[in-house]
Amino acid sequence: MEWLREFTGTPQTYHLLVAFLIACVFYFLSHAVKAVIRFVGKRISQRTKTELDDKILEVVLGSVKALMSVIGLQIAVREIRKGLTGADVTADQVLDYAGSILYVILVYLVIRVVIGVVRASIEWYLDDIAKDPNDTLKLTLRPITKSVVTLVAMIVGLVIVLDHFGVNIGSLLLSLGVGSLAVALAAQDTLANMIAGFVILVDRPFRVGDRVVLESGDTGDVYEIGLRSTKVLNFDQNLVLVPNATLIKGRIINLAYPHNQMRAKVVVGVAYGSDPAKVRNILIGLADKHPDILKDPAPEVHFTAMADSAIEFTLVARAADFTKRYSAENLVREQAYLAFEKEGIEIPFPQRVVHMKSSS
Repeated sequence: MEWLREFTGTPQTYHLLVAFLIACVFYFLSHAVKAVIRFVGKRISQRTKTELDDKILEVVLGSVKALMSVIGLQIAVREIRKGLTGADVTADQVLDYAGSILYVILVYLVIRVVIGVVRASIEWYLDDIAKDPNDTLKLTLRPITKSVVTLVAMIVGLVIVLDHFGVNIGSLLLSLGVGSLAVALAAQDTLANMIAGFVILVDRPFRVGDRVVLESGDTGDVYEIGLRSTKVLNFDQNLVLVPNATLIKGRIINLAYPHNQMRAKVVVGVAYGSDPAKVRNILIGLADKHPDILKDPAPEVHFTAMADSAIEFTLVARAADFTKRYSAENLVREQAYLAFEKEGIEIPFPQRVVHMKSSS
């Protein structure tokens, strides 16, 4: 490099020219590094079935040129500093400011890459476990997790920058810890419900639209799953708000999981002396003709009781959907009443025989 020193004439000019060349080299090198990463990343992603590596590759490619350029500028600033003398106080201060600014930019770019990778991973996970684009899991967790990841990453970046500039962060962390403890104690019920909400959204014991039976005995369809509470729409079209912490601790029956099919049961009573086979055939025929009752498993009729004034038969079938259960049972009862009347099968009234004893 002696020829370059002789060409420039002064050390300041020499180091300035070298710094310029370093910045240019890193700028053009960033294009080459980006091309190499894209080539290698595409080859790797073609061998995998998941889309996660494609999303991560996209995040990295979006920042690699800026990262390489900032690193080149930092090295260039150090090179310029080599040509300064003790009298160049102003130039030294300017380079200090430039180096500090470049360090902050570098930390920001790294944090941005980390945030992008974590967000891509979270979105891929949510898309993988929730195929429906309108699923509550994605609609609720996606904005919250993005905000939490961004907040945590920015706090980490701020701590790194403050530590670089010699700021004592020990007292700051202690203050944040004490403040967090105070907030946690004051809002422990809310935090418990929020944590339970995360558990419900991830574990998914029920989804929006599922019909559930709560431990309190309330039955309804899940209307909305929030972070603090879950809303259940009962049959009176009223919303029942249940804290998530209560749901986690309680016993819940999900009538829509693992499938929407639900048992339909119709109990009828006919007079003693009626033909059981005839009653059974009528009920089976009505179930087979109903569009909302499944043929597999086949409906069954059982002789379930010999009561005081009637013999009881129970039709057990499976409705195609839990929302069709009551309408199917109702229609089968109506048709059974008309069919029994047409076939001469009596539906008796309750009867009681009273024996009178003479006082003599």
